[in-house]
Amino acid sequence: MTKLIKRVVILIIVIFFSLEGESQLRYGFRFGGDFASASLKNADGYSLVNRSGFTGGLDLEYQFEKCGFAPDIAILYARHNTRLRSGEEEPHSFGRNFIDIPLRLKYKFWLKSTKDLFGPLVYTGPVFSFRLDHNDANPLRSKRFQPGWEVGLGFDIINFIQLSGGYRFGLGNAVADFEGFPTAVLHTNGWNLSATILFDF
Repeated sequence: MTKLIKRVVILIIVIFFSLEGESQLRYGFRFGGDFASASLKNADGYSLVNRSGFTGGLDLEYQFEKCGFAPDIAILYARHNTRLRSGEEEPHSFGRNFIDIPLRLKYKFWLKSTKDLFGPLVYTGPVFSFRLDHNDANPLRSKRFQPGWEVGLGFDIINFIQLSGGYRFGLGNAVADFEGFPTAVLHTNGWNLSATILFDF
């Protein structure tokens, strides 16, 4: 999986720096909501409480003029609101605050009748999440680095506003250590909705 992520990153870098004269680099701000759907296995007596959170940060898009391909990268503060519960006890946090770096490979389907006004889009790509919280006091300790993969769709409106929604699949096991459950498996999945406002340099 690490090799796959490295290859995707290299591909995106090559795309960003190729065909410079035929593309448009834009920057902007992305804000949205995060709806956790994390899952926990092999931990009898424990369950997860998934709640909604939010994301926000900076976005950079590289739009090719001769086609709808438009990769982008963002640096976001994210609140992934998942907690651990045992029986009737109050849920415990094992890390909810993250820095997310999603790399999206987007394709926009510009409609001839509404060129530069409205374009449906689809996207996919890796997400690199870095936990900010300390969770040493919790029986479940999650990994500091938690990669994922996103798929989604949305709309580009007047080449200025993008609305999108998608699903993040947690890649690998996010459990660093779980006292009494050496085979516990945590997948940090989640839904997300976002709005991005983009400007020309």
